[in-house]
Amino acid sequence: MGNRLKKNVPVLRFPEFKDTWEDKILGEVSNVQTGPFGSQLKNEQYITGGTPVVTVEHIKDFWINSFDYPSVTDEDRKRLKKYSLKSGDLVFSRVGSVDLSACVEDYQEGWLFSSRMLRVRPNELLKPKFLAYFLQQTKVRRYIVRISVGSTMPSLNTEILQSLPIKYCSIAEQEKIAGFLGAVDTRISQLRRKHELLQTYKRGVMQKIFSQQIRFKCDDGQPFHNWEKKTLGDIAINGFSNGVFNDPSKVGWGYRLINVKDIYTSRSINVDSLTRLNLEEEEFRKNQAEYGDIFFTRSSLVKEGIAHSNILLSQDQDITYDGHLIRFRFNHEFYLPQFLGLALKSAKVRQQLVARGKTGTMTTIGQEDIASVQALIPCRQEQEKIADFLTVIDQKIEAVAKQIELTEQFKKGLLQKMFV
Repeated sequence: MGNRLKKNVPVLRFPEFKDTWEDKILGEVSNVQTGPFGSQLKNEQYITGGTPVVTVEHIKDFWINSFDYPSVTDEDRKRLKKYSLKSGDLVFSRVGSVDLSACVEDYQEGWLFSSRMLRVRPNELLKPKFLAYFLQQTKVRRYIVRISVGSTMPSLNTEILQSLPIKYCSIAEQEKIAGFLGAVDTRISQLRRKHELLQTYKRGVMQKIFSQQIRFKCDDGQPFHNWEKKTLGDIAINGFSNGVFNDPSKVGWGYRLINVKDIYTSRSINVDSLTRLNLEEEEFRKNQAEYGDIFFTRSSLVKEGIAHSNILLSQDQDITYDGHLIRFRFNHEFYLPQFLGLALKSAKVRQQLVARGKTGTMTTIGQEDIASVQALIPCRQEQEKIADFLTVIDQKIEAVAKQIELTEQFKKGLLQKMFV
C-alpha cells in the first residue's frame, strides 16, 4: 500500500505504461457549468418534440437513459445555448443523488441540461470516458457526497465540484483503460438486454398459456380436459390468515420472518435472506408457514401495488410471516404449488386483485377479497407440464441475472484497482 502511494500508480495496470499519475483538481482539467436558473427555463416552457432537456431522473446506471424527455422550442434552444451539451460532456446531479453522473453520447449532442444538473466539460488533458469511469469509483462517489452541502438534501455547486481531486495518466493509458472498461460495460448491457428479452418472452408465453391459446397434451398425445373456473376460496383447505405483527423490537435469533420485500423480488421466497424474530412458540405456531403456502401483500407497501404474491418452496419448519401479508393454504393433492404461484401472477388474476383493493390512507386488501378472485385451473397433470415449462424459462432468467451480478462485481473490482 505504501509503495502504491509513493509511486502514485494503480494496483492493476497495462504493462506498457510506467509513468506516475498526475494530481489536479477537477476545475484545473475541465470547465464546470451549472444549469439555467429556474427563471430562465420554467416548466410551462416545455413542449413535446423539441430539443430534449436532461435532468436528474434521466441518469440511471451512469447512462443518460431513453425516456420521454421534456423539450424546448428552437427559439429557447438558441436562447439557452450556454447550457447545451457536447459529445463527451459529463452531467452531474446537482441535488439529491449528487454522486450520479453520465457521459453524453454522440446522438445527445445539442441537448440541454436542466437547473438541477451540472455540466463538466473536460479539457485536452482528460479523455471523457476515462473521467466518466474515474467518477464511478465508490471512493470518489462517497467523497462527493461528503463534500456536498445541505442538511436536508445533499447539494453541489460549481465551486464544490471544481475542488474534487483528480488523478490521471497519459492520454494513451486513459484510452486503454476506458476501452477495457467500455468492453465490460458492453457485456453488462448485452446481458441486461438478454434478461429483458427473456422476461418479455415469459410474459407473452404466460399470457397465451393462461388464456389457453397454448395448450399442453397428455403423454399419449390426447388433449387434457377443459379448465375449470374456481375461486381461490374454493381451493383453499385452511382458508386465509393474516401474519403476526412485525415488531422491530423482536428481531433476534429465533424464527424466520417472510416480509413484504420477499414477495416480489423473485419467483419464490429466498429463506436464506429472511429476518429472524424472537417469538413465543405459541405465537409462532398460530402463523407457521408450510411448504407450498402462497403469500399476498395486503397493503400498498410496494410500488407496484397491492396483493402481489410469492410462494414458499422450502421444507423448513421455522418460518412465519408478518402482519402485512396474507397466507393462502391449499390441497397439494389437486393443486400444484408452482402452478398456482404462476397463475396468481397472470394478468387476469392480477386485474381482479387490484380491483378489489380498498383505498383510504393506504390501499389494502382483505382475506375475503382474495378468496373471491376467480381463476381457470387445469387438471393436476397439465398444471405440472405448465409449471415445468415456465420453470425452465425462470431458470434461464435467473442464470442471466447471476451473470449480470458477477460482471458488475468484476467491473467494481476493476474500478478499484485500475485507478489511483
